[in-house]
Amino acid sequence: EAPSSDLLGGGIFPAIYGTVVCTLLMTIAGVPVGVATGIYLSEYAPRGSRLARLVRAAVQNLAGVPSIVFGLFGLGFFVMFVGRGIDDAFFPGESPVWGQPAVLWASLTLAVLTLPVVIVTTEEALRTVPDDLRAAAIGLGATRFQTTFKIVVPNAIPGILTGVILAVSRGAGEVAPIIFTGAANFLPYLPTD
Repeated sequence: EAPSSDLLGGGIFPAIYGTVVCTLLMTIAGVPVGVATGIYLSEYAPRGSRLARLVRAAVQNLAGVPSIVFGLFGLGFFVMFVGRGIDDAFFPGESPVWGQPAVLWASLTLAVLTLPVVIVTTEEALRTVPDDLRAAAIGLGATRFQTTFKIVVPNAIPGILTGVILAVSRGAGEVAPIIFTGAANFLPYLPTD
């Protein structure tokens, strides 16, 4: 049930509901981008590519950033820049609709927070697939795309799923980014409008 008496009694249903919704939205937003980036870095990026080195450096830097910094980034970018930009474009002169803390912005912030885990584990899982399988597929006439998505990725699925589970559990456990971008200190009922 919902809390009552200014958090002196009652239940925690809004907190559980918010965690589940935020985790689902975070997974939908972050996992496809992270897996696609890991596949690109492992299978498609040229060996000495500047872009690949730049992306890997950015991922390593993101992995070392504290979650509170991600929260401030989410507040500044998603709420103040994107949300207010949408409000200015579609609702000029009205009270903020998108330019305020919301579960959507909190989920996107957590998706950015979990990206390094998904990217690195996907890339490492794809590296564990033997090169002999790639060479055999290409030798049989498969294209690079077919080799990647019919041979390499299916063999790397256990490692990719492990990374996704680690990322989702990290995102679900992080509280600091949510304070700025989508949480309420006291929520006696679920917002329905």
